[in-house]
Amino acid sequence: MTKAQWLFAIFIIFAYLGLNSLLNLLNRWALGLHGLRFPLVMTASHMIFGSCALAPLMFMNQAYSSKHATVLQNDWKGLVAIATMNGFQIACNNASLTVMELSMNQVIRASVPVCVALFGVCIEHKIPSKAEVLCLCVVSLGVVLAVWEESRNAVLGVILTLLSTVMQSIQMSLSGRLMSGKSGRLDSFQMTFYTGPVAFIALVPFAVVGEFHVFVDCVSREPFVAIGFLLGSCCVAVVYNVVLFQSVRTLSSVGTAILGNVKIVCLLFLSSILLGELSAWSANQYLGCFLTFVSAFAYSYVKQMQMRTPPPGPVAPKGDDVAMQAQQKLAQADAAAAADAGQKK
Repeated sequence: MTKAQWLFAIFIIFAYLGLNSLLNLLNRWALGLHGLRFPLVMTASHMIFGSCALAPLMFMNQAYSSKHATVLQNDWKGLVAIATMNGFQIACNNASLTVMELSMNQVIRASVPVCVALFGVCIEHKIPSKAEVLCLCVVSLGVVLAVWEESRNAVLGVILTLLSTVMQSIQMSLSGRLMSGKSGRLDSFQMTFYTGPVAFIALVPFAVVGEFHVFVDCVSREPFVAIGFLLGSCCVAVVYNVVLFQSVRTLSSVGTAILGNVKIVCLLFLSSILLGELSAWSANQYLGCFLTFVSAFAYSYVKQMQMRTPPPGPVAPKGDDVAMQAQQKLAQADAAAAADAGQKK
């Protein structure tokens, strides 16, 4: 990597950490603590707002506008799948914040590398090593220990978070493959623009049926808070979605999942200070949290060392082998010359 690429990768890492933490804290405060319980309406608004915000760039820039027909013709199936899973996994995650703490939500989502590795075998044909499998097993054990206590109090929140984690893992693996698909390398702006309307259409029926009256009631009681939260979170979400897709392209799907574990540590610290969480955790939950993050960072180290290991070079041929290869080449040259002479005759 060049110096510019390293700087860009560092920028993506910090942007991902900052935007994700801000969006999660904002969502937990509004949906769980303040009582604005319309996660589906909020997620659908995020999806369509992102496409509308990027529309001028996508239609006025010749480099993007000239590719619309090709992208939609070649990659529409993958875009629809990614958009649908992205919309529902975000909606499930936001809905879980109405019934459970942000800190426990993030511990469950620490199992993303496990799911990404499993789906990566099927989708991207990436086989993990024995050391990676060991780390991923310990991650799973830690998550189970941490969630066991919470599952007695917030069963719905645990189920929603697990569904969100599985769908996000599939989406990340598909995104890594689609962004270098038939239409060439799709960038983060294209992924956000194309997937937004599909996710919006998929979520709107559920939002209208389940949350219409709740949303109207919140707007009538606290119009400035409800509308201000929607607009503010939409602005943060559109930038975060672009950064998320760019991180998959820059760091790979597994690299983005590992970065997510770093983000979870930051969120645990921030939620403890700003939201007063973690005070009621049991010893098993702390132990599970410790095992999860230690093994996650060990997994990150194993992946990094494997990337640094150079591939085995070709074995130098011995003297006899060199002579034999030279004789074979001479024989092939004589045969070719004889064939040419036969054709001329």
